[in-house]
Order: sequence, then structure tokens, then C-alpha cells
Amino acid sequence: MKKLLIASTALVATAGMAAADGHTGVSLSGTADMGIHSSDRAADYFTDGDVRLYSSVDVSFNMSAESDSGLTFGAKIDLDEAAKTNRNAEAVWVKGGFGNLTMGDTDGAMDWAMTETAMGTAMTDDHTEHGGYNGNSIADSGTILRYDNTFGDFGVALSAGNVGFGAGSDEVIQLGVKYNTEIGGAGLGLGLGYADNGTDSLLGLSVKTSVAGFDVVLNYTDADNDASHMGIGLGYKVGDVLLHANWGEYDDGTTKTDGYALAVNYGLGGGTTFAAGYGSDDAGDTMSLGLVMSF
Repeated sequence: MKKLLIASTALVATAGMAAADGHTGVSLSGTADMGIHSSDRAADYFTDGDVRLYSSVDVSFNMSAESDSGLTFGAKIDLDEAAKTNRNAEAVWVKGGFGNLTMGDTDGAMDWAMTETAMGTAMTDDHTEHGGYNGNSIADSGTILRYDNTFGDFGVALSAGNVGFGAGSDEVIQLGVKYNTEIGGAGLGLGLGYADNGTDSLLGLSVKTSVAGFDVVLNYTDADNDASHMGIGLGYKVGDVLLHANWGEYDDGTTKTDGYALAVNYGLGGGTTFAAGYGSDDAGDTMSLGLVMSF
């Protein structure tokens, strides 16, 4: 144990000196949660609705370097995801004047361009786990290769993945465009995404506006098989407090499935947030309350 501690300390110290030199660096980051959690959904590990103690830890390694020509490159691995069977947990990237190239566990172009309706955080992601929520990543799975670049207020992205959605082939091509501006003192962000797997296609649009402390996000995704999704997210921040609510609904042309969620965050400083989350849909309700810590 003592040798491991000394070796770990030396690694962090060496990485810190290298990063300060501006050429290479290795850093460690992570999150931790502690609090209480409750669920009565059949898909969860307990379903009786009783309140239970909850804790979790997630650790990520981040590596970066810079060539003499100014090209930067790096990699990241999420140890929590890596511990789960059949989960891609790493991403490798290269950046330069040409833009950014990322491969691995990363957002596809559609997800990259569109804004999610969720805001803030919850210990067990109650605000994003209900049956009506869409994180704009329906076309994302497996290994993704994405190119993206920004030109002032505009951003564009193109991605390819080898596992996707629907009944088509394993190859999924995605396009994404986003634009941020300000109109009459109010911030406005537009995101447009498209995904195609050779058989099915998706078209998504997100609109975000920010004014007087309020954030509003609208999402709509349409599939060429008559299925669609719509969602809305509202947020209000005053001081260190964030209040959030979102609602979403899937429509497959025959059946509609919806859900909603609430979240309250209070920033305690130093990367620690007191978070309360609640999610509800036809499958049941979930709740969490506790501390979310970032390191």
C-alpha cells in the first residue's frame, strides 16, 4: 500500500510538471455522490419504493500533449464505464487548425449540435431517466468518429458510427449544425441534426433561449417511420440555486409515452452541489437527494 501511494504521488507530480511545460500532461478527475434514493420502477435494482442509502464514485484519466507544430492530441478513459460489460469508455482526440477529430465514446454529430432539455444534476439522474426523455443521442452507440469545427457563431460536425438505431445496417452517418446569437438582449441557440443508417433516418431540431435568468429549451425529433419525439426544459437560476423541470413525449404513430422530471440544485462551492431530483412516467417514480461532488 505504501509503495502504491508513493508511486501514485510521483505520477501526479510528474504529470503536473509536464502539463506546466505546455507539451504534455496527465490529470485525474472524478465525481462522487452520497445521499438517499428511491424507486418503484421494475427496471431498477429495487422496486418497492422504499428509501435507501446511495453512494457512487466515478474516476476519469485525462491525457493531453502538444506537438512542436502546434497540433494537440489526447485521450480520456472513464473507469466507471470501463468496468461495465460491453461498454466503450474511452475517447481519443486530435485538434488543430483543421478542426477537431474525436474517436471512441463521444457524441455523434446530431447530439453534438442539439441542446438537451435537462439542466443541472441529480444523484441518480432522475431528471433524465424518465420514459419521455430524449438526450438527442438515440443514434449514438458503439465507437463513433466525429469531426467538428466552429467558425465564429457557427459550428458544424460530421460523424460515423458502426452501431446505430432502427433496422438498418451497422453504419450510421450523422450531420450537425449549430448557431448561437443574441436577439434583443436574449441569447438564442439553434441546433439541427440528421442521422441515417441506410434504412431509417432521423431529423432533429433544438432551440434554446436565455433571458432574465430563465433558460428554455425546445426539442423535436422526427423519424421517417412516422415516429417522433418532443420535449421542453425550463430552468431558473438565482444566486447558487437552480430550479429545473422538463417534460417529453415519444409517439410511435400508435402509442404515446411521456414523462416529466424536477431538479433543485444548490451550489455549496468547491465543486460540491446539494441536489434533489424526481422523475415520473407510466413505469413509476424515482427520487434522489444528496451531495454531488466533482474533483
